[in-house]
Amino acid sequence: MATSNPGRESRRSRVADDHPGAWASSSQDFVRLATLLFETSAGYAKHFDGNCSIYTLAGIPILFSALRCLLIELNDGMMTGSPPNKTNLAKLAESANDVHAIAECYPTFPVELREKLELLFQLRHEIAHPAHRPGPEKNNTPGYFDPLRKAGLLQSTGKDIDCVWLGQLQSHRLFRWAFDIVRNTVDALLRLHNVPSDVVAGILQSYSRYETIDSDF
Repeated sequence: MATSNPGRESRRSRVADDHPGAWASSSQDFVRLATLLFETSAGYAKHFDGNCSIYTLAGIPILFSALRCLLIELNDGMMTGSPPNKTNLAKLAESANDVHAIAECYPTFPVELREKLELLFQLRHEIAHPAHRPGPEKNNTPGYFDPLRKAGLLQSTGKDIDCVWLGQLQSHRLFRWAFDIVRNTVDALLRLHNVPSDVVAGILQSYSRYETIDSDF
């Protein structure tokens, strides 16, 4: 009997099951793309008002693609030479939320960082699954994102009646915050997997280039 969602089943099988064939690390491809978007975002923001950038809408989902690739690569043993962790790979294959999978697979993962990552994951949902009709909030910021508003991470007029919601997400500061969280998540995951220190340094360098781009902000 044909599966009701052949695409999802194919993706699940490729992560959870063993098949013959070749594969390679793709996390670096996605973080390179995110860095290029960040560089373009910085230039765009400088020529606008110092913060407004449409490129954040592309960058945040790409950062999660990089993170998911890294999770699969780590649990397959690609960077340590250890046998695949079939339990964790199965959880990653089945879960629709990589942050929930991280919580299940890594009980000692820092709680505060996981909470920030969960909020960032919800931002990713806001971009991938827009719900851009008005909500009950006068300032157009959904209530559960109030911490981002209070931290000054959104594109805002500073007035009680603010920009439309997806306009508020077009913020270079928000992109920088997202990169901070993903880099810190990658750092924690690499150490939890006991990846050799020289490999850790090289990977973290690729997740930290945004700091150089933003050094004069």
